[in-house]
Amino acid sequence: ARVLIDDPQIDALAEHLVSGRHNARERAVVLHDFVRDEIRFGFTPHFYAMSAADVLAARIGYGQTKATLFIALLRAVGIEARQQFVDFDAAVWRGLLDLHTPFVDHSYTEVRLGGAWIPTDSYVVDMPLFRAAQAALRTRNTACGFGIIATGDAQWDGRSPAFAQFPVDAPSMSRHRWGVFNDVAAFYDATPEAWNCRTDAMRVVHPLAALTANQAAEALRSGGPSAAHGR
Repeated sequence: ARVLIDDPQIDALAEHLVSGRHNARERAVVLHDFVRDEIRFGFTPHFYAMSAADVLAARIGYGQTKATLFIALLRAVGIEARQQFVDFDAAVWRGLLDLHTPFVDHSYTEVRLGGAWIPTDSYVVDMPLFRAAQAALRTRNTACGFGIIATGDAQWDGRSPAFAQFPVDAPSMSRHRWGVFNDVAAFYDATPEAWNCRTDAMRVVHPLAALTANQAAEALRSGGPSAAHGR
């Protein structure tokens, strides 16, 4: 699942999406919003082992895979971007997915705009799910869950950091900041201590877990906070 492979389909889509926009910041925001809303938050049986084209075809993704697509689109229009790898408290996914680890692996994107690296993962959770998850967290008075942090943001202006999932202001909720890797495959190849490496056991367990998580996310999107009761 290499990000850096040239893909004419990704190139063509990126150029189409930013057509008529010549400002790099505006282009980056358009691509961000496409990845946020046109690729629903969720999981496939392949988990993180997906190329940008795979994510686009599936129309579903989570932090690792949506970053893969976002970075590929940005690079296709000449905007420099890189993938930062971290982890966060598995409670952020509570109500959707439990991988039975205390922390889960995550990556966010840093985009080079105006001479600075602007970090964001606000593209990860689509707006219908984000709004429903926010309402569910307010109902429960809980700091995180259903794929987001309560203080998170799903809007990005290309000028300031914006995070829907990564608790950047709560260091205790993140144990590792592994840094920049070329792509997800390179990260897992080089990081045996990562939480969610796709082992033989994970290959068996994850497809069912992914299905359950996607059903929970769709119920929350369509049913609102009441659909989260008991989760």
